[in-house]
Amino acid sequence: MTFENSFAPIITVRHLTNKGTSYTIEPVKKENWMNEEFTKNEKERLKLAGNLMIMSSKGTTKIKLHEMQVSAPVCPKGYYISSEKGTCRRKLS
Repeated sequence: MTFENSFAPIITVRHLTNKGTSYTIEPVKKENWMNEEFTKNEKERLKLAGNLMIMSSKGTTKIKLHEMQVSAPVCPKGYYISSEKGTCRRKLS
């Protein structure tokens, strides 16, 4: 059973519109900001940006969007996490 199939008809989200004077009710949607399809679409959008430049470092540096460095995803294997109010430490495997 997946998240969408089990909770979609039960849980709804209320989105406020028009400066909070009205709202729309929609079913819960699956978030897709960490899958391969999102990263592929993001790379395509950066290529479409062409020579569009953004300012960084208090406006002293200009960076072209398609030349920005993309960080590689970090594998959490071997890292430690704290639990139980910070008194216990567990290694991720």
